[in-house]
Amino acid sequence: MAVRGRDGLDLDEAWRQGAEAHLGITVAGFPNLFLLYGPNTNLGHNSIVFMIERQIAYALDAIRELATSSIAELEVRADVQAASNRRLQEELGQTVWATDCHSWYKTDEGRITNNWSGPTVRYWWRTLRPRRADFARTRRRPTRPEPAAAAHSG
Repeated sequence: MAVRGRDGLDLDEAWRQGAEAHLGITVAGFPNLFLLYGPNTNLGHNSIVFMIERQIAYALDAIRELATSSIAELEVRADVQAASNRRLQEELGQTVWATDCHSWYKTDEGRITNNWSGPTVRYWWRTLRPRRADFARTRRRPTRPEPAAAAHSG
C-alpha cells in the first residue's frame, strides 16, 4: 500500500533508513496520518495491548480536534519528531537490544526501530494527549457559498 504525504512524499522513501515516528503515532511530512503499533512501540516487558490503547486515545484526541474545529490538517513538527527520536535512541543505546548482534529489532545500520525505550507508564504520560505545540495546523479553506438558485415562476 502506497502512503503519500505532503508534496507526494512516499512513506517507504521517508523510512528508507529505518522507520521513525513521534511516539510511534505521527510522522512529520504526513499530515493526518495516525499509526497504531508504529515504530518503537514494541515491548519486551509488558502488553502491547496497553500501547495500542494509548495510541488509539491519542489519535482520537487529534481526530476530534480535526472534526470539531476549523483545522484541516495536523502534522507533527519535524523538530519535535527528531528530538523525540534522538532521546529514544539514546535510551535504547543503553539496553540489551543495542548489543553487537544481528536482530530484527535493528536496521542493517544498527538503529533500533521496534522497541520502546522505557516503562509503559512513561508512554502513558507522553501520550496522555497530543501536545498542542508539537503540531503544525493548517486551517480549512473557507468554502464559497453556492450561488442562489434563480426563482422559477411557472
